[in-house]
Amino acid sequence: MKSRIQNLLIEAYGSRGVIRQLIAQQLILRYRRTFLGYLWTLVSPLLMMSVMAAVFSGLLKSDLKDFVVFLFAAMIPWNFFSAVVTQSGGCFINNEGLIKKIYIPKLVFPISLALALLVDSLLSFIALFFIIIAIGAKISFALFFIAIAYFIVFFFSFGAGLIMSVATVFFRDLQYVTVIAMQGLFFLSPILYKPEALAGGSIGWLVSLNPIVPFIELFRMPLYYGSLPTTDVLLQACAFALGSTVLGLIVFMRNEKQIVFRL
Repeated sequence: MKSRIQNLLIEAYGSRGVIRQLIAQQLILRYRRTFLGYLWTLVSPLLMMSVMAAVFSGLLKSDLKDFVVFLFAAMIPWNFFSAVVTQSGGCFINNEGLIKKIYIPKLVFPISLALALLVDSLLSFIALFFIIIAIGAKISFALFFIAIAYFIVFFFSFGAGLIMSVATVFFRDLQYVTVIAMQGLFFLSPILYKPEALAGGSIGWLVSLNPIVPFIELFRMPLYYGSLPTTDVLLQACAFALGSTVLGLIVFMRNEKQIVFRL
């Protein structure tokens, strides 16, 4: 199994030129013929988060500036994870013509999608970073940890997206079910509230089992609290990221030959 995974990754690395081309294609086509073009990468999440911050800060009786930093820090990893999972469902289906015409390692499609969304997320983060710093985020050396946090959440999201990309080839309805499921998972994630807020409630156990929680803390601790994540959170996030990636690769390897026949 280990050698098969290595061969799979080596083959994908050998097609890095194709991956770069697919990333560029996705980034260009996504905003082609729009007035703002690639600025939508910055404007769209900013508008969404601003509306949510204004509404929920009032409902939760929180200071707006404080809540904006609290919310933005959690939305950064959530938006990336959600986008990778929901969009990965169509990465093989949308490239059916290319897959059937020439041989390309199929792994390059979910990889290029995840990397393109990572570029989107990084650009959004840069814009949001200056905003939350201006309104009161804590400036400390802990902010350098964000680079590591992105590295960890990328592999967790990629693994989950890889599973979704394979499963959707066999069950097309998953594309629509996933969107609904992600909406439910959003409210079961400590994005609008602190993790301990539901600890004593009837659904507190669901929040405790939510795998996205440690990744939210990886970003919230440096940006909102101005400190490094605890060792427990870091180890938990690394374990989830490693498990997600390995499981995703195993699912992909076991079904790779069937993908072209199911398209």
